[in-house]
Amino acid sequence: MKKIILLLLIFLACAASVFSNDVFFPTRPGMVQLTANLNSNGRIEGFNLMTVRDVRSSGANTTVVYAIQILDRNRRPVGNAGEREYSVNISGGVLDFRLENMMDAFFAARGMTYTMSSGSMFVPSNMVSGSRLENTWMRMVVNVPVIGRVTADVAITNIVCVGIETVTVPAGTFEAYKVTQTSTTTTTGWGRSPIVNTGASWYVRGIGVVKSVSYDSRGRVESSSELHELRAN
Repeated sequence: MKKIILLLLIFLACAASVFSNDVFFPTRPGMVQLTANLNSNGRIEGFNLMTVRDVRSSGANTTVVYAIQILDRNRRPVGNAGEREYSVNISGGVLDFRLENMMDAFFAARGMTYTMSSGSMFVPSNMVSGSRLENTWMRMVVNVPVIGRVTADVAITNIVCVGIETVTVPAGTFEAYKVTQTSTTTTTGWGRSPIVNTGASWYVRGIGVVKSVSYDSRGRVESSSELHELRAN
């Protein structure tokens, strides 16, 4: 369950439409992003492969359809679930995506039995240093081998853009908006509760999160992610 919680934080980190240069998410059909997930020692444990499948616009609203696949450290697909397709919405320059979409791909790839529900993550295109984003939440019920049924309620709060920084990752160097947050996880069937993590994600316009870091209650790095490849099919 601890790894699942950390992956959630990593994931919090995510057509030439009118919004393509404004929102903090890839919106160009065919764009492919390969993001590495790293452990506390900075070693790669696996990858997320995300591809923009389609962009549909209607007036001021845009829907971006994307596919995500979970890969192991050797970039081979994990399990037999294949790609999982989802969509995000953009309305009035505000990106709206449900956290459960990202986590669903992780669970499906491992053939785990689960149910999930969540709130939305709203990321405005007019974000500036000092902007506060809305709090959000997620509930996961997972059957964990040996342990059994575990329920985790995650509250994501204090989501703030603290500034703009130059960030270098394997995919390149970007001007990014640094967003920090606190995640508090209350579990049943696990034994540790509550679990409090802080995290930071670096958002780039037209791309999304290029780097994220999760810290434990003592400020030690527990996990991180970084964009390794950015290409167009």
